[in-house]
Amino acid sequence: MSFLKLSARHFRQQKYISTVLPCQQKAVLINQETVAEDTATSPVVDLDFTDHKQAFKEKSLWEIVRALTVFRVCSNRTFVSRSAEIFERTQRILGKRLSSAVVKPLFYDQFVGGVTIADVRYNIDKLAKANSGTFVLMVMEAIDKVDEANGNAKNIIKMMEGITEKKTPYGSYMQIRISAMFTSHLLKSLSLLSDEVREKVIYSSAEYMRTHNPDTLRWLAETPGASGIISELLSGLILLGEVGQKAVTTNTVLMVDAEYTNTNPALTALAMALSLVCNRTKAVVWNTTQCYLKKSFEALQWEFNFAEKNNLHYGGWGSQNCVFDISAKLVRGAYMVAEENEAKTQGNPCPVHDGIQATHNSYNSTANWLLQKIRDNNNQGRQIRFVLASHNQDSIKQAVER
Repeated sequence: MSFLKLSARHFRQQKYISTVLPCQQKAVLINQETVAEDTATSPVVDLDFTDHKQAFKEKSLWEIVRALTVFRVCSNRTFVSRSAEIFERTQRILGKRLSSAVVKPLFYDQFVGGVTIADVRYNIDKLAKANSGTFVLMVMEAIDKVDEANGNAKNIIKMMEGITEKKTPYGSYMQIRISAMFTSHLLKSLSLLSDEVREKVIYSSAEYMRTHNPDTLRWLAETPGASGIISELLSGLILLGEVGQKAVTTNTVLMVDAEYTNTNPALTALAMALSLVCNRTKAVVWNTTQCYLKKSFEALQWEFNFAEKNNLHYGGWGSQNCVFDISAKLVRGAYMVAEENEAKTQGNPCPVHDGIQATHNSYNSTANWLLQKIRDNNNQGRQIRFVLASHNQDSIKQAVER
């Protein structure tokens, strides 16, 4: 039942308007058309983040009270650091059923979009009435056993079918974790390969997802450190390809989550391979850039150049009408403390920016770079789209004003 544990993040697609929701991430979807329109009309931008009626008009009084209560409670560091212990004690005192009756309507329902697909569908429709789109994020942890991957892929596909059964004006967006279909061992091993080998893996993996011919990756057996992962890689690529194909047929955007730096190179490689298969007429697969990392801009530039290099077709796969869309999701990041601790433990340089201002600068400069690329490519027929996923109002304002 893990596929029913869902989180929902909301966005507004209308003229850069951001949704303000307590304890939820704001997101702004920016694409070629909106920037072109703004460039032509040069409107005066007046973002009002204090319009509470607009922000909460789809919320009941209970939902607003609950959001404020959870926000206050989760602002307490002692409560957060001891939350697991508190929950265990609550279960011992009240029993599992009674403690669940307390925790579910208060905490669980605040952060989770539904227990069933019908619940999620209801919340999507409710947000659509308030002019908000929804990113559906399935709560799936990284797997350690290969046999867990098949069930996760099936559940992702079930959810795609469920959320696209009835269309909304905002389209369908899902965030997925590739680590739910490949073990940590494989991802770490693939990340340790050289950049040149990993880029070759991208093309071979894309070809395998299209043809299911294992010979396309047989060369990997001769690569030091990779011979033991080929079998799992092949089985995982079958599942990833099925997820991608379902996204194409249901017209769903897949936003691939970035995770830890010791697996991100592999996650990016697999996302790019899926992009080669799915992004033939529009951007179906989007990757994530974690702007709190020092090398985030370098990584985004590499992805951008990769997309440009494969613009119309790769080998004999595409056609002259095939367009390789360029798309991204910008986040500040969620693994900052873990990355810092891991770097200290391993005696490695910290991959995280040295301070909050450096992170702000990284995020804003990356957004500005993408906006400039949109302007530069306005007449080249290429679609460039990205999401500003941020809690930071200044970042949203700066992007809109630019």
